[in-house]
Amino acid sequence: MKWIDLSGSWQYRLDPEDEGIQKQYYLDRFVSNDFGLPGTTCEHQLGIKLSDFEEFNQETVRAPRERYEYVAPLWLQREVELKEDADKCIRLYLERVNMASMLWIDGKAVGRQIISLSTPHIYDVSQELTLGKHLLTLRIDNRNLIACDGMASGYSIDTQGIWNGVIGRIGLQCEEIFRIEDVQIYPDVSGITVRVVETSDIRSPLVRRKAVTTLRVVTPDGAMTEPVVKEHEVYQSKHIAYYRYEIAAPQYWDEFAPSLYQLELEYQCEGVTDKKTVAFGMRTVASESKQLWLNGRPLSLRGTTDCAQFPLTGYPDMDVESWRKRFGIIKSYGMNHVRFHAWCPPESAFVAADEMGMYLSIEMPLWLNHDVCALEAGDDSIHSSYFTREAVQISKTYGNHPSFMMFSNGNENMGDFSLLEDIIKQVKGLDSRRLYTLTSNFDHPILPCEDYLCAFEAGGHKIRIQDIHDRIAEDTCYAYDEAVWDVPAPIISFEVGQYCVFPDVDIAEDYTGNMRPVNFEAIRRRMQEKGVYHKLREYVQASGKLAALLYKEDIECALRTCGMGGIELLSLYDYTGQSTATVGMLDIFLRSKGILTAEEFRSFCGPVVPLFMAKRIYTNDEVLCARLDLYDYGSTQIEKPVYELQIMVENRVFYETKTTGCTVEIPLNDIKDASCLKVALTVGAYTNHWEVYVYPKVVDCLQLPICQGVDELQELIERGGKAVVTAQCMVDTKKGDFIPAFWSPMFFETPRACGAMIDDKHPIFSYFPTEHIPNYQWKRMMDTSRSVEVTGLSDVKMHMEIVPNFVDCVESSPLFECRIGNASILYCGFDLESDAPEARQLRYSIGRYVESEQFAPRNELSLAQAREIIKLEI
Repeated sequence: MKWIDLSGSWQYRLDPEDEGIQKQYYLDRFVSNDFGLPGTTCEHQLGIKLSDFEEFNQETVRAPRERYEYVAPLWLQREVELKEDADKCIRLYLERVNMASMLWIDGKAVGRQIISLSTPHIYDVSQELTLGKHLLTLRIDNRNLIACDGMASGYSIDTQGIWNGVIGRIGLQCEEIFRIEDVQIYPDVSGITVRVVETSDIRSPLVRRKAVTTLRVVTPDGAMTEPVVKEHEVYQSKHIAYYRYEIAAPQYWDEFAPSLYQLELEYQCEGVTDKKTVAFGMRTVASESKQLWLNGRPLSLRGTTDCAQFPLTGYPDMDVESWRKRFGIIKSYGMNHVRFHAWCPPESAFVAADEMGMYLSIEMPLWLNHDVCALEAGDDSIHSSYFTREAVQISKTYGNHPSFMMFSNGNENMGDFSLLEDIIKQVKGLDSRRLYTLTSNFDHPILPCEDYLCAFEAGGHKIRIQDIHDRIAEDTCYAYDEAVWDVPAPIISFEVGQYCVFPDVDIAEDYTGNMRPVNFEAIRRRMQEKGVYHKLREYVQASGKLAALLYKEDIECALRTCGMGGIELLSLYDYTGQSTATVGMLDIFLRSKGILTAEEFRSFCGPVVPLFMAKRIYTNDEVLCARLDLYDYGSTQIEKPVYELQIMVENRVFYETKTTGCTVEIPLNDIKDASCLKVALTVGAYTNHWEVYVYPKVVDCLQLPICQGVDELQELIERGGKAVVTAQCMVDTKKGDFIPAFWSPMFFETPRACGAMIDDKHPIFSYFPTEHIPNYQWKRMMDTSRSVEVTGLSDVKMHMEIVPNFVDCVESSPLFECRIGNASILYCGFDLESDAPEARQLRYSIGRYVESEQFAPRNELSLAQAREIIKLEI
């Protein structure tokens, strides 16, 4: 195929009032307005310049915005000269448009308007492009023409922005009339079936043309196999033929060995020869016995979700190298799967995924339900025609890629499920190379056309820990077995995690392209106004460490579930839309936030993960009973795994064993002091870690000097002394939570914080083992705690500081000390009357500190300052 590149300079005309067709712009010649393609109006600073957002509200922090917004028809024009090939089949190829295009050549309309957000726009211009010069006029329309609302990642302010233009490859494809039009390759365990569309000049039912088709396969090692030659008659202008090619000793494609074959086809007819080369992988995927299977082996997905966010361009990367880098980072974190949330990536993404062994789940730009949109799926008649065609085109355009493993109509759709079923049945009938489901998310009865269920509930059972955190806090044993038993298809946990990490607002400096991070700018101003901006790095790290702890539990619950199809995070990297949901371990540029290394994350989210199942909290009169297991979906399964268990206490080995057994029982009576047990479980080259807490069964009941009322506290301030002050004495307190805000505190309005920072080296914790961020030993205490806002009170010494959410941006603490008048006070917002082992131990540690000489606050609050937080009358 000959390619005539049409990238470069075009002329343009804006049409903000949509009057171009009526005024026949296509008959005019545009002058003196250069528009570089591939490119967008934003890149050319066309449209409405983004204004500053002054107020702090949901719209301000919604998402980064295009610096120049233009949502209206854009007219593009250029001259092309054809010096040869006028007798060929010629097509104009526009790789990606948002969302509609129309074409005129020399003022004459060509074909119909094309609407597609997922596949190239291709116009047959064979009749119009004769020898000589011609004027091409394009009308690009990025308005919402398909009633898809504005939530789907393929068309949303929250993700790409509503860009306008043409991106990717742009040019003319010139081919012979006698040619191979389309090739679809269907692998099985021993070879391939090839569907070929062959074209000719036949326009009569009585005409036949003799043709020869030759097939050769190049192996992943570069060896050329024997050709298969087929002589046949062509009887249509677009003739369909099926060919079989057996492959000896196939090298199957998967994440560990992404072996790619090449199919070389040669089509000869009427003295004309056309050749095509298509890459493919020997890969079969199936859903059987409630299990996913790849090449006859059980498959488990560990994935993240891609929401079409490109912080520099505002539109998808169209080159292979960018996608190689993207998938390489994801794989380094132990993942083998990416779900494309309500959008379909370009060809370059599939090519990179093929090379790297990444399993892709593709969706259409379809997200319609009344929770987030005015419409449901099917409410507009265009939904049926548009989305059916879009699904078929996605299948045909990208179907040969072995990485294209799964297809869903879209994200969180409700409404006309018969429409969603019709689409899946049609596409699945055409193409059985992948697995299908009606919609991602929402538990529902599995229909016959569905191969799996991707949801946050399955069969009425939770399959992510979002609503069962109290149960998860008890031990590391929970699994989703009931869901697996009750659902007749493989289940995949949907959008796992979504724990709000405090936004790193300084990332705003890295937005040097089309997008302006107005959301991060607004949050930074908020922090500066509240006087907490200097704590940004601490907030990011502390909230991130807590999120990482919870991600670990979310992921391991799925790994412990025998037969589960897998998990899909939302997300390994931040989502900067929907009111700024910075839920990732990586930022939007896929850079580490310094929370966990890829190796540390991979220890609980890799192809092989040791699992340790036991309670989290013990008293020293108990026996630690643990079950050992191995999540093993590596390239070669480990037979009879040997478990190497080591438990450390304060840098000394407390217990270790090497066993092929699956259980251990460890008496804890030798542990006399409150201790954190550092557990490491190793199988071969794989190690995973946990913390277990052991407290003395009997703890001295120290008589804490506690102020239960304001009168008692006022007297103490006047006469002097020291005491622990409770929430009853405070002006206002805020309920605490161990689990951070979900997604975004602005999108889902909540007072929840994002974590806490602990002064773990302070003597108040000498008898209570803790690290800088709270682990599960703090959950029950934090959930019943009361914090006091101490913004601006620099003389308060906080032993635990709450990491606020970005809406509040206030400094608060459930545990701090200060001097007021003659009194040394320690505010404690925890329930010291609780009989939980960890609460009793914290009370003891606080008591030992308060009765010691170390409790001597140096900084003093004035009475005026004290009245801001304490109910004082003096």
